[in-house]
Amino acid sequence: MISRATADENRYSDFVERATTAFRRRIVELVESSSLPEETPEELGERAGLAAAAASVWSEHVGPFVDTHGVMTLLGGVSKQAVSQRVRGGRLLALRTESGRLVYPLWQFRDGKTLAGLAEVLDAAGYDPERPANGWTLASWLCTEDAELGGAPRSRLAIGRTDEVLRAARDVRAELGTDETAALAAGAA
Repeated sequence: MISRATADENRYSDFVERATTAFRRRIVELVESSSLPEETPEELGERAGLAAAAASVWSEHVGPFVDTHGVMTLLGGVSKQAVSQRVRGGRLLALRTESGRLVYPLWQFRDGKTLAGLAEVLDAAGYDPERPANGWTLASWLCTEDAELGGAPRSRLAIGRTDEVLRAARDVRAELGTDETAALAAGAA
């Protein structure tokens, strides 16, 4: 009988081997179709490893996610256009992935609706769906424990503590980098 530790070790080893093989295949294709990158092979490998791990860390911190069709279902069968209007109107947090796909943190939905107070908090924090980094920054803030709030902002919203999350969103707007004008003015002062 194989111990759990050995089984996990084998699973991790297999994962790393398969990922390495796929990376090797892709890098060969890229190098053969163009010139060698300016960075060293070690630098390239390190950067690729960090990029792969970063996606997983983001997913664990801010996710899980649903796609647009998932949102349509969660909101009771609304149309794709209705989802898009909610994003553009700042009533729904959409995050653009590196591939350009929109994903939506699942935690923002409750009982067929978006979390009460979310739209107001997104507005107070300076959410701009046209700036992809802005959404990820806000999602991270909403999911990060805040000692002054007594929990993560999203958790406080979930229990109806909208006013305190709104105050926090206003306080950190410039710090989050969501309001470049305010951030530039603060830097110049």
